[in-house]
Amino acid sequence: MLPFYLFVGILLAIILFLFVIGLSLPGRLPFVIEGKHAVITGGSKGIGRCIAEQLLEEGCKIVSIIARDLEALEKAKNEILQLGFEENSVKIYSCDLNSGQKIIKDLIEKIIADSGPIDLLINNAGTCIQNAFDELPEDAFEKQMKTNFFSAVYMTRAVLPQMKERRCGHISFVSSAAGQCAIWGYSAYSPSKFAVRAFADVLYMELLPYEIGVSVLFPPNTATEGFDEELKNMPEQVRQISNSAGVFPPKQVAAALIRSIRMGDFWTCVGLEGKMLGFLSAAASPETNFVNAVMQIFFAGIIRGIMLIYTAQFNAIIKNCYKKAK
Repeated sequence: MLPFYLFVGILLAIILFLFVIGLSLPGRLPFVIEGKHAVITGGSKGIGRCIAEQLLEEGCKIVSIIARDLEALEKAKNEILQLGFEENSVKIYSCDLNSGQKIIKDLIEKIIADSGPIDLLINNAGTCIQNAFDELPEDAFEKQMKTNFFSAVYMTRAVLPQMKERRCGHISFVSSAAGQCAIWGYSAYSPSKFAVRAFADVLYMELLPYEIGVSVLFPPNTATEGFDEELKNMPEQVRQISNSAGVFPPKQVAAALIRSIRMGDFWTCVGLEGKMLGFLSAAASPETNFVNAVMQIFFAGIIRGIMLIYTAQFNAIIKNCYKKAK
């Protein structure tokens, strides 16, 4: 039996350690949504559309939505306004975010001229093409990197100067669970989403002196129009692996992100498997939530073991699919 004095000593050491950890965490930068101007890329459908609706429900003054398809934008605007919001609360802008920095800079200048300074930027635009590495089209890698990563870079470069000048604002990025755990079929998609996560890590540190918040969302499979399209051509390997985590409604994913933005949390994961991935893949990423930090410290090892079991199941799926295809 452990001597009492040794037990007390260990307990005090743990308490002291946690106290030091608490002091080491950067202070949160909560964001007040009421009365603000938000810009959302890829906001005509899916998660982006739900984010737009929920921001308005929580008091956001203006939501400027950017997407490529003008018809989808007009449809989204009309449906959002039918919920009872003011006509001027939703602005729509059709733009191909792969057009380069100058086009995006001009777009942001127009948005600011129309609705005033941008308080919240949500980089949500993305696309996903799945298949075995050597069966993907050659342009799939560049296309996904442009849409998923560089569009966020260009948008952030265009919006950031006016946020720095006012020393306020928040920039949020939508990565993916595939930006934490790369699996079969995602050789083009996962690198682009890992890049988004790394970009958010860097920006968080760089923007601390300016009191500009940064956050990143790692959504799981979400029941959106885009996911429905993916399902039509989804390889069997990806389908079986994806089934292990289920599919989440976009409203739940959007609500989780908005909650994190309000509270000033850096990362947002959804569902049990998502939170496990978050704790496991935290590494040197920023952390503003003390409870999350404690979970990472004490449970990362156990979660690593659980993930090894999941990985073994994924590997078995790949081998079985290979045998069936022969």
